[in-house]
Amino acid sequence: MFPLLRSSLLGCIGPDAPLVVFVDGTENYQKELQELRVAAQTMVGSIGSAEESDCSLADRLQKVPQKFAEYLAEASRNCVAQAFGLVKSYWPWAKIGVLGDGMCSTCDHDQFVKFVEEAEPVADQIVKLIDQYDVMYLLFAM
Repeated sequence: MFPLLRSSLLGCIGPDAPLVVFVDGTENYQKELQELRVAAQTMVGSIGSAEESDCSLADRLQKVPQKFAEYLAEASRNCVAQAFGLVKSYWPWAKIGVLGDGMCSTCDHDQFVKFVEEAEPVADQIVKLIDQYDVMYLLFAM
């Protein structure tokens, strides 16, 4: 294939890495490769962890989908916990443990869909509250 490209991708990582010169020497390829490297570093940096910095950029980039899935799972868990905390703040006696089993067996799918649609505006309000709590936490944590 392109031995120069392969050795450059595997051996040089960083914003100061030299541009790769392809066999035909065109600058468009050099520019595109540099743009791809910067985009990959941005993705990895936004979701990667510092302890993986000894891995190659390609290895870290391959881990991004899994890290993103973990992030989404944690964010979802936090949002659901916030919502249930709000429920318990109004109805401390509510037994929220049964909610982990899914919808009630006496509720059909169509009714459940209506309940979800009814809850969506409230969910939007709760997300705004969570955002406000996060901002307040960040302000007081400084």
